[in-house]
Amino acid sequence: MKVYIEEISTYDPDLLYDYFSGIVAAEKLTDQLSSLDYVLLKPNLLGLHPPESAVTTHPAVISSLIRVLRDNGIDNIHLGDSPGGTVRTEAVWQITGVKDLADKYGVKLINFGKQGIVEKEVDGFKLRIDSQVLEAPAIINLAKYKTHSLTMFTGAVKNLYGTIPGLIKSDYHKQFPDARELAELIAALYKALQSRIFLNVIDGIWGMEGEGPSNGKARNFGVMLASCSASLLDYQAARMMGFSPETIPLVKLSLEGDNLSAEDLETENKWLDFRFRNTKIAKVSLSSRIVNLMPGFMQELFYKYYYYYPAFNRRCRLCRICVNSCPVQAITLEDKGVTPSIDYEKCIKCMCCHEFCPYKAVYIKKSLLAKLLLK
Repeated sequence: MKVYIEEISTYDPDLLYDYFSGIVAAEKLTDQLSSLDYVLLKPNLLGLHPPESAVTTHPAVISSLIRVLRDNGIDNIHLGDSPGGTVRTEAVWQITGVKDLADKYGVKLINFGKQGIVEKEVDGFKLRIDSQVLEAPAIINLAKYKTHSLTMFTGAVKNLYGTIPGLIKSDYHKQFPDARELAELIAALYKALQSRIFLNVIDGIWGMEGEGPSNGKARNFGVMLASCSASLLDYQAARMMGFSPETIPLVKLSLEGDNLSAEDLETENKWLDFRFRNTKIAKVSLSSRIVNLMPGFMQELFYKYYYYYPAFNRRCRLCRICVNSCPVQAITLEDKGVTPSIDYEKCIKCMCCHEFCPYKAVYIKKSLLAKLLLK
C-alpha cells in the first residue's frame, strides 16, 4: 500500500495543492467521494496553540486540501475535532486559524460532543464517540508529526483520539493509565472508524520533537506524508523520526489490526532507509518488558533511582486547565499567585497536564537515571 512522501519545507499553498492533487488523482478519490453527502476533515486541534507552535495541523495544509477537493467537485466539507482538556472549542478554532479558513471556504465547523455521543463496544472497550463522526460518510484524517510523552509517537491513528469528546478522553486516561492499555483502546477506536477513513495525512513540514505533543521543540522536518492506510503511514513516519516502530505499542497494534506488515509498504526507495538526524525522541514510558526481565530485587533498586513526574515552571498563568482536566483530581490551585500543586500519591503520570497546557508551564522532572534513559 502506497505512502506518499514529498519534501516541502514551507507552507507554500501551490506546493501543497500540487501534492494533494497528485494523491487525489492516484487514489481516484474523486470517484469515491463525489457521490457522498459530505466529507469530514479531522485535523489535530489539540488546544490553544497558534500555527507557528507546530502543535496543531497547519491551516495552509487544510486549506490546500479543501481547494483540491472543491476543484474536483467535492463541495460539501465539514471540519471538526475535540480539543484536549476544558478549553473552549470556539477559542481553539480562532487561535489555530481554522475559523478564518472555514469562513473563507464556506466549511462547516463541528464541535464534537455537542450533538450527542454514541457508545460502541469494540474489542472489549466501551468507546464513547461523537455521533457526528459516526454519521460522516467519509473522513479525511489530518494529523501532525510529533513525539508523544506517553505513546512515544503521535500520527494518524493517535489523531483519531480527538473523535472522543471533551473530558471523556481524560476519563480514559484514568481507566487506562498504562501506555499499553491506552494504545489498545486507541487501536479499538481506529477499528471502529477505519471504514469511514478515505485518506490519512501527516503535516510534517513543521513538527515536534522532544517532550511532545505540545511542550516539545518545533522542528522543520520539511515533509508531507499521506496514505490510505493509517497504520502503514504511522509505521513509515515513526521510522523516519528514528523510532523502531515495532516497539511502539499503538503502531504495532494498528498494523496487526489491519493485517499488514512493513512488507506491504510501498514508497519511493529514497525514503525506505531515510532517518532524520539527531531527532530528540522523548520516551517517558520505559518498556515494562525490559523491567520485567529483572529479578525482583533489581526492579526495586531500578525504580528507586528511575522516576519522573510532571512539575510546573514560571510560565504558569493560573488558567486552571490542568486542574480541570486532571482525570484523578491530583492537581489543586488554592492560593492566587502560587502555581498549582500536585498530589503525587494520586498522580497516574498520564501527562494530560503536560499535553493540555497552552503555555508550556508543565515540564517533566526526571531523576538522573531517567534523564539518561529517556532521550
